[in-house]
Amino acid sequence: MIPTRKAFSSLAVAGAAAAALLATAPTASAGQPAELRLDRTTVAYGEALHVLARCDEGETLNHVGSEAFVPTGDDGPYEGNGGVVKFTRFSDAGAEGDTTIRNDIAPGTYHVGLRCGGGNAGGSEITVVAAR
Repeated sequence: MIPTRKAFSSLAVAGAAAAALLATAPTASAGQPAELRLDRTTVAYGEALHVLARCDEGETLNHVGSEAFVPTGDDGPYEGNGGVVKFTRFSDAGAEGDTTIRNDIAPGTYHVGLRCGGGNAGGSEITVVAAR
């Protein structure tokens, strides 16, 4: 059977429609991985600590928490004996905020945990020293 002009026209229209659909569909881009940045890793009692946190693409930032942080009264799902960062600035780079180091903990090393999408997404360690 020899294809007719009508069949070729139908294929051309279908191909053009598919190409247009693909051209306008959002494409997945390689998202940046989860990240936790602290402005320093050695802090003294009562000092503020600046934090930048970002989750993998499609993940929601739950919190950044540590036993070394002063509880804020709005610590949500953080289950530790401490507090969370209060985020005040949000951008494509991530969420930024500050927290304060507790006065009633022993000097030492404390974990700062990043939770995204309900799971652990990384963390860092800080060293708490006596007031300077």
